[in-house]
Amino acid sequence: MTIRSFELLQPHSLPEAVELLQKHGDDARAIGGGTTLVILMKQRSLYYPYLVDLQTIPGLNEIKNDGGGVTIGALTTHRTIELSPVIRQSFPALAEAFSHIGNVRVRQTASIGGNLAHADYRLDPPPPLLVLGAQVLAFGPKGARTIALKDFFRGLYENVLDPGEILTEVKIPAMPADGKAVYLRYSTLSANDWPCVNVAAFLRKENNRCKELRLALGGVAVTPLLVSGLEFADDQTLDAGVIEKILNAVDEQISPSSDLRGSEWYKRQMARLFTTKAIAQLNQMIPAS
Repeated sequence: MTIRSFELLQPHSLPEAVELLQKHGDDARAIGGGTTLVILMKQRSLYYPYLVDLQTIPGLNEIKNDGGGVTIGALTTHRTIELSPVIRQSFPALAEAFSHIGNVRVRQTASIGGNLAHADYRLDPPPPLLVLGAQVLAFGPKGARTIALKDFFRGLYENVLDPGEILTEVKIPAMPADGKAVYLRYSTLSANDWPCVNVAAFLRKENNRCKELRLALGGVAVTPLLVSGLEFADDQTLDAGVIEKILNAVDEQISPSSDLRGSEWYKRQMARLFTTKAIAQLNQMIPAS
């Protein structure tokens, strides 16, 4: 199918882009890589008479390491993040996640900002970004603001951005020296498909005991989920009993729905299995002290 005609507006600054979005209201949408938006418009699922092209705004596709963490511009492509020496050295689990998105052609075009703003619960990047404590920066009619990623997703295809507001950057704090993170995904259809379940885990240990554990899952709730209430594992050895309590906490917080990728029961079992695998991998990665 072909796309209905629209006008492509090309601002040269964020204030100009915001002004255009405000001027045209519900008839306008910001577009970055466009890999999802263009498909939806071709399918006639969505239509906007005006698209505000963010590619004409300079400075939104850079990866910067300032010592206290890494900032990724919203227009940075998945492929750039996947191959970035900065990301691979600082956050290898994140590079791993980006390497699984779609195929190389998609990754060469799609942007991190568009991925997050799309707010699909099945996407690869949100779980590792959640366990890494990422924040997003947005710019809108009221100026700039910072939003913790855990507070960014509101529902399926819904985020907390206000009308006229644009996601501009993703900030990831520096990884603690004693911390490690992993990312695992499981697809029941094809390697290029959305995962049935994906799990990211972050662990710090001291004296062979858990110092801090973070878990995030995708595909098993209406939004990407950062698991809460894991403090009981602090100062504990991650033995079978503690891991069972962790798995029970995960099971209580997820709400998978049955679809062609698996039944609710199956997704719960896979969430338990891959959470267990993620914790086991982290235990192996962090040497005994």
